[in-house]
Amino acid sequence: MMLLLAHWIGDFLFQTTKMAIHKSSSFKWLFLHVTTYTIVIFIFATLSFSWQVALGYTVINGVLHLVVDFFTSKLAAKYVERPRIFYPILGFDQLIHIACLYWTYLNSDILAL
Repeated sequence: MMLLLAHWIGDFLFQTTKMAIHKSSSFKWLFLHVTTYTIVIFIFATLSFSWQVALGYTVINGVLHLVVDFFTSKLAAKYVERPRIFYPILGFDQLIHIACLYWTYLNSDILAL
């Protein structure tokens, strides 16, 4: 549950308007968003795992978040004026993120760097 809270904080609460708008067209803004997200995930992961496992968990989820957002933000940007398509894309984006967090949590015993 703590890591889902971290996800919400990193992916929504700490995502600025500029990040949200520009991450689909600018790698700089996407990278800034993912870096912010990854820092939040690491802080919370250290509350759940040893620092070595927290580091592995964070690195993998940071990379996965970057890959997912690279594609979903570009797709969502094409449909921002069509809410019936835009919001399901955002929902699917979140489903993928949660699945990644869950999968890496289940496999956390092999994540120590």
